[in-house]
Amino acid sequence: MSERIRIKGIGELIAAVPNILGFTPELSTLLLLFRGDRLVWTARRDFGARQLAVSAEALAKTGESDRVIVVIVTDRTPFADVIAEGSKTKAALLDLGMDVSGIYYTPRIDDGQQWTEVETLQCGTIPAPNATEVAATYAVLGKTVAGSRDEIEARFRRVGTVTLSDRAHARTAKDELGDNFARSVLEELAEAVRTRTEPDAALAARTGLVLVTDVTARDAMLGLALLDGGVAAETMGAIARRLPTAQRVAALTVAGYFSYANGQGVEAGCAFRAAREEATRFPLCDTRFLGLLEQALEQGLHPSMIRELAGTAVRIARERFGIELPAPSGDRI
Repeated sequence: MSERIRIKGIGELIAAVPNILGFTPELSTLLLLFRGDRLVWTARRDFGARQLAVSAEALAKTGESDRVIVVIVTDRTPFADVIAEGSKTKAALLDLGMDVSGIYYTPRIDDGQQWTEVETLQCGTIPAPNATEVAATYAVLGKTVAGSRDEIEARFRRVGTVTLSDRAHARTAKDELGDNFARSVLEELAEAVRTRTEPDAALAARTGLVLVTDVTARDAMLGLALLDGGVAAETMGAIARRLPTAQRVAALTVAGYFSYANGQGVEAGCAFRAAREEATRFPLCDTRFLGLLEQALEQGLHPSMIRELAGTAVRIARERFGIELPAPSGDRI
């Protein structure tokens, strides 16, 4: 997105948070990190947690952010506890050398809810989150807001597995097609993303096999982020829900990459956590790419930098597999 979205006032800024995070936060302390007047990152931690978000600390150390607005969202919590949370958070941010531009509290991020500046007690009203310019822009980009973090995590939970027959057919196809097997799977995935088609068990089995046997094809898959990052994440998430062990870890990692490249950091984090949990049960899984992405997310690397991998992937898809994917364009976030 080349033009900036201009947010008028604290109420609109708070209303924008669900679209930025991808879900409506509850019992949360949010850090909205700015460089000048531009929002560069949003970090969240549970209300009352001791540690600041790692990404906030990393951004402070690199100088990519110079000020923070704190938003506390918690219902049925004594205001004295809100004040204590705000004071603790402000002290930690000041220790990092960051300017705190304000600490705002609201019970819920919803139309008509009141926000209160914790130190000055200034008050205002939050507009409808789904009626802001931010919401309209994100809707055009195909981004949706989940009702809760649990709803996002559910997207990556296993709901079944491909059958032994599906896996056998995938291996047979790989043997018969040889070097063309990966190309065929990449074409099928690209078509599924273009047409927003739910992948079936057979495609899931073929994709899982490619992911763990052909790292070059895995890298080429990342170019699907430039077709439609949101749909690519949904497609790979649906595949990951059907796969076992190492294949599931690899698919979750790629799904998380698509979410991250699409500016959905929370969704990416949920995918990475699911992948890491699966990998702990199967320690022989290759988690090197997962580890790099986890580190990038923790350190607050901007999605535009993550999308640079998709540009390389487009070249790989074209040169190694003869598949044309969209060329990289300007920063959309």
